[in-house]
Amino acid sequence: MASVTWYSSFQKDMRELEERLRTHLIVDQGVDEKRIVSIEARRSKMPMYPVVVQFNDTPQEYIYVFQTDQWIQLTPEP
Repeated sequence: MASVTWYSSFQKDMRELEERLRTHLIVDQGVDEKRIVSIEARRSKMPMYPVVVQFNDTPQEYIYVFQTDQWIQLTPEP
């Protein structure tokens, strides 16, 4: 039962990160919502919770992390 609760909480946290980045890109950065193909939060060793964005006009993935109350773009370098 504890593992089900943990997994549900983990999934909720990942969806929240994805939505927060979507809002940041659209509202703060002025990115057209139609350009965003996908946003996926992942768990990894470093950084712990990267969020990967795929835009329709470029094949390259953009990786963001949320640190100290701000989004930081890791790759490609801004």
